Amino acid sequence: MDLTRKPYKYYSFYDLETSGMNPAFDQILQFAAIRTDLNFNEIERHEFKIKLREDVIPHAGALIVNRLDVSYLLKGTNEYEATKKMHSILSSEDTINLGYNTISFDDEFMRFTYDRNLLNPYSNQNNLSNCARMDIMPITILYFLYEKNTMKWPVVNNKPSLRLEYLNSFNDLAQGMAHDALVDVEATIELAKLLRKENEEMWSYLCKGFDKNTDLQRLNNLEHIELSDGSSYSKGLFIRNKFGYKNNCISQCIKIAEDNKLNKTFWLRLDTKIFDSINEKRIFSELKKSTVSRKTGVPDFILPMSEKYNVSSSKKKELFSINEKWIQSNPQYLHELSEYFLSIEYEDRDFDLDASLYPKGAFHFDEGKKKVCNDFHEITDLNKKANFVENIQYDDVKAKATRLLGRNYYNHLSSTLKKEFDMYIQSTKEDVHIDASGKKRNTIEDALNETRSKLEDISNLDNQQVEILKSFEKYLLSK
Repeated sequence: MDLTRKPYKYYSFYDLETSGMNPAFDQILQFAAIRTDLNFNEIERHEFKIKLREDVIPHAGALIVNRLDVSYLLKGTNEYEATKKMHSILSSEDTINLGYNTISFDDEFMRFTYDRNLLNPYSNQNNLSNCARMDIMPITILYFLYEKNTMKWPVVNNKPSLRLEYLNSFNDLAQGMAHDALVDVEATIELAKLLRKENEEMWSYLCKGFDKNTDLQRLNNLEHIELSDGSSYSKGLFIRNKFGYKNNCISQCIKIAEDNKLNKTFWLRLDTKIFDSINEKRIFSELKKSTVSRKTGVPDFILPMSEKYNVSSSKKKELFSINEKWIQSNPQYLHELSEYFLSIEYEDRDFDLDASLYPKGAFHFDEGKKKVCNDFHEITDLNKKANFVENIQYDDVKAKATRLLGRNYYNHLSSTLKKEFDMYIQSTKEDVHIDASGKKRNTIEDALNETRSKLEDISNLDNQQVEILKSFEKYLLSK
């Protein structure tokens, strides 16, 4: 979000339901969006389902959570046509795109979906069209911590939970089944209304935190800890739901490094263990384990280390105080830790083409490849599209375009491109495909094992979920 540009005029709240958790190898199955003005008045809404691709094997867990039967999956718009619609909706001018946990999950799926369909994967945060992105989930955590009267806060199995389905059911935000994309969008809009109504100043402050420049300025204004060698490091309250509700989603941290190229900072948690009690052979390893990373302008928020905001337990505060004194006397460890995280080299894996976005970069950063992609989209005749792909000079663009056509318009491929696509489909059945982090593409065998494992113990499943699993098992056996 760039606050120096012209004002935003609209919100586009959106949600996805997917075949699994891997944005490179799974796919979007359901999309919903509601466009509003900045006062949450609805302007238009969109909802459509996307047909399951031949090369995607859904995860049984995703199907029963989203309550999607295989008969539903085999209907709908093909992925390419659906992606163009989603791209148009989420790259509209003067618009902030947002949802609940969208930056961590939905945005990643959108990026990989755009990329394999030869569209700009960063178009939902595009300065040219003045569109940006936000996420209601981290904002909700701050209200949970500091504005308790905003709503009824869910407690499930004697533990707090800020899952959208529970926020919805405890506060009657929207009617309908949880994990239905449109219901989740409606619930998120009502949630946003509640948050802003309770404390408009806080809402405005937190929304501005999604602007990189504002976020950087706030980080630069944090209090510093002075070390014995004269160096200093920022300290703050790192808010992240993964730190756990028993810790109020807070960790007291110091910023040890900043990677401007990756737009990332690294923070050492000083309230998890007593570092002084760890022997010298293990200390550096433990410091690495206690370090977390954060993208600038993508809150998880960092708040000043003040009594007003520090709702950590007395035990956690004491841990921080002990470790702060130890760090001040042992600055060499921080310098070594900073150097480690800024020089870390990630493993070079033989990842699949569908997972190439981050390690190889988007085609739209290369003017030649960008033009080829744009020319591809301009061609409406499918036979001419296939002929165009035959003559693409960039091997990686041609390979992705071949997969795109094979997945969506197989009959229009030439015999040469059909052979290439058939070889790819066969490889999904016989070979192990991995993404850039080493995670595997789901296979028929994996899916059958997962499905049968869940059917062995149906005590936590209802009748609809059992039928979904049985239907899915038959589908897998037919493949």
